[in-house]
Amino acid sequence: MLKSLSLQISSTVDFASVLNRQLKDACVLPLEVGPIAGSVKVLPFPNIRIFLIESNREIAIFANRSPDKVTFTIDLSPRLSSLPVTAQGVSISRPAIFGFNSALKDLDLHMNACSRLCSIVVPVHYFSSLLYQHRCSSLKEFFDDYNVYASEMVSSKLAPMLKKLFSASSFLKTPFTPLQIENEIISTVIHCFVDDQSRKLGVVLSRKERHEAAMKVLSMTSHSPRIPFEIQDLSTLLHQSRTSLFSGCKEKFGMSPVEVVRSVRLHQVRHALLNTEFCVQNNLDGVIDIADYFGFAGRSHFARYYKQQFLETPRQTLAARRDREKHF
Repeated sequence: MLKSLSLQISSTVDFASVLNRQLKDACVLPLEVGPIAGSVKVLPFPNIRIFLIESNREIAIFANRSPDKVTFTIDLSPRLSSLPVTAQGVSISRPAIFGFNSALKDLDLHMNACSRLCSIVVPVHYFSSLLYQHRCSSLKEFFDDYNVYASEMVSSKLAPMLKKLFSASSFLKTPFTPLQIENEIISTVIHCFVDDQSRKLGVVLSRKERHEAAMKVLSMTSHSPRIPFEIQDLSTLLHQSRTSLFSGCKEKFGMSPVEVVRSVRLHQVRHALLNTEFCVQNNLDGVIDIADYFGFAGRSHFARYYKQQFLETPRQTLAARRDREKHF
């Protein structure tokens, strides 16, 4: 019997840590105020993994891909047309498979609040053998050229199948083995690409240099939590003018570079405030220690920014964690 795994998320650091089980150097940037919460549900089949990612906030995700895996993602959000996901710069407002292009080196994803993204992750060598078994080896060339695919079969069969897969009682009622379910899922994915009824295709768009720089701002800040990046430092490191860097971040995230850095740092602070283990490992005791650790020198400014971002003070966050620790 297949057992699902549910990983709860209470910070952007948690989110990135979970994503790094299948990706590399993941970073997450919330694009609206309020605490972040979500989950990643995992269905570990014999040869593939299926993930359902949910977030209560609008977020941007950037990560490097593993070259030995192919990923097929579909948005299962209940209000798909009004809340489209944006993948690699393409806004997707209909049931579609995306993220499978073989040349993709990174993940550039924009999820809206309450999105439900389902990803089917398949080892490349295994998928190649499946294409051969289904006499569809020519699809390899298709995956070289396109990155978004919509068809009648995606809407009418694949999306409902995946939604049912994550329903609470689906595995309790099914008479099939995990391998049989896996084979049915993979077979459906392959036949979706063979089906050309009402199909629509999307390619990988070339990324503008200033947008590339904006994502590097996010990545550098996320992976160097103690370095106090200033706008001139970022401009020099990324070989971008201040104007270009500002435009790139505004267009990509709706924030200035300074706001991107500050948001990343505030969410790292919140993760520390919620995480006893992190504080013990880094010998941090209290709000001031944690704020100093992440480079917030001005205490009044820090407290104001924190409350604007999370709608509570840092001391309230810490007090809530300590209260929970009393009930182990």
